Amino acid sequence: MPLLIFSSLFINSCSSLNNKTLVDEPGWNDEIIYHVNQRSFFDSNGDRHGDLKGVVEKLGYLKELGVTTILFTPLYKSDFYHNYFAKDYEKIDPEYGTMEDYLAFVKAVHQNGLKFIMDMETQYAQNGNKWFDESYKNPASPYAAFIHYSDSLNHYPDQFYIPSGSDLKEYRAWPDQKLYIVYLDLNNQKVKDWTKTFYTHWVDPNGDGKFDDGVDGYRIDHMMDNLDDRGIFTDMFVNFWNPVFKSCKAINPSLFVVGEQSNWAEYGEDMIEKSGIDASFGFPIQFAIWGTPEYFRGNSADSTLKNSLDANNIGKQVTETLKRIPKGKYYINFLENHDTERFASIVKKDKEKIRCGAVLNILLPGIPSIYYGQELGVTGKIGNWGYDVNHIPVREAFPWTPNPDDPGTAVFYKDSGPWWDQSYFKTGESAQLALSVQQKDPTSLWNLYCKLIHYRRTNKAITNGDFNLVQPVNPGILAFSRENAGEKVIVMMNLSKNTNTTSLPSDKKPDFQENTSIHGNNLVFQPYGFIIYKE
Repeated sequence: MPLLIFSSLFINSCSSLNNKTLVDEPGWNDEIIYHVNQRSFFDSNGDRHGDLKGVVEKLGYLKELGVTTILFTPLYKSDFYHNYFAKDYEKIDPEYGTMEDYLAFVKAVHQNGLKFIMDMETQYAQNGNKWFDESYKNPASPYAAFIHYSDSLNHYPDQFYIPSGSDLKEYRAWPDQKLYIVYLDLNNQKVKDWTKTFYTHWVDPNGDGKFDDGVDGYRIDHMMDNLDDRGIFTDMFVNFWNPVFKSCKAINPSLFVVGEQSNWAEYGEDMIEKSGIDASFGFPIQFAIWGTPEYFRGNSADSTLKNSLDANNIGKQVTETLKRIPKGKYYINFLENHDTERFASIVKKDKEKIRCGAVLNILLPGIPSIYYGQELGVTGKIGNWGYDVNHIPVREAFPWTPNPDDPGTAVFYKDSGPWWDQSYFKTGESAQLALSVQQKDPTSLWNLYCKLIHYRRTNKAITNGDFNLVQPVNPGILAFSRENAGEKVIVMMNLSKNTNTTSLPSDKKPDFQENTSIHGNNLVFQPYGFIIYKE
């Protein structure tokens, strides 16, 4: 158990945040995103699938945690359990609810003082989408302009990936179900016009200019200038995406758009500048925290993992990211998401490393994003079963209680295959991970996240402050300051497995102190200890 010393400021429960005065400088650095795979969050009707009404039921939990913005995976109708390839873009997946449920959800989010970001991937369609079904081998179809075919008879649609000897890709979204993914014709003006209309609609669905029923932002999945490096759709940032977001922001200038750069080794500055979006994802920082220079979708990180929590590399990548992101723009600081393995698994369930990850996630520059369950330290590794279920272990049901059969637990995948056998519900890990357990333990990871979020949201130095590396005496220590308008916060972390000692540069009482002790002017760090204080 870590050595815990907290100042009296943090004795109150997480819910006390709502009674505090928050930072008064508006901007997205003030936000804390909670990234939800809604199918796995909370089930309101007993069918094991998380849904919109279930999220509404748990808005109180999100406020208690202290997050301010909800990010969903896609909502549109799809045969893929993750909904990333649309069967019908204009309908809500019925397992999530109805269009009325969606509008009620957005209004409830805003009534609770929160924001909502909708995830979109509108470059593709699956078979079953009327544009494809009615235009395949039928060039006279009124929908022929919507799908990109490489021949005049519409026999050969260009696809997301074409294996040798096949003109249609077999893609298994769920056992025994064959699905195909084709490109929309993003060069066609009809598709461009539809895309613009589609995105602007969700900004203000009823057109009254009030935005209480509208999204506060978009996340654009798999954003590329040369889509999938095929040479079919090029200059996408300027010619396709920029007009879309310009139209959206003409309706609501406050709309926030974050793009997921397809090449995770990039910082995303070119994407931001050319497309007119507001933010990219801080993948280089994530990889520095993980200890791996590269990470590719669908591959286990273990093969490339080198040295997690390398102090020098983390400082280097934060500095480089801040240098590259254009002035007035942002990046998302995160540890994990729906496409990556869980951070707790990356660091092999090392509790001290997991807690250090929380500090870095919340206190480093950037807009923090917490992937649902991360605040509990849930585990999950990408599988190798040959299709979409590979990612179910990193999209498991939120463990509200240890028992997967308790009401609300969204175990849509229960007993459906080998991924269930390694579930934290099946192995018994949920007995420690469950929210109901951690809320009763003042030393739990969940309580640490609550306190760190509270600390961030009540300190301008953290939300809007400059970042400066502090040169430590010991190379295993990451030390940095955040400073704004005369306020300064110092964070010092021993990111090594060795005990380290350094001088204490201030006589101020620490606000946070774990696995550290003060002896005179010396600060002694146990492995993965940290200290946070104001100067």
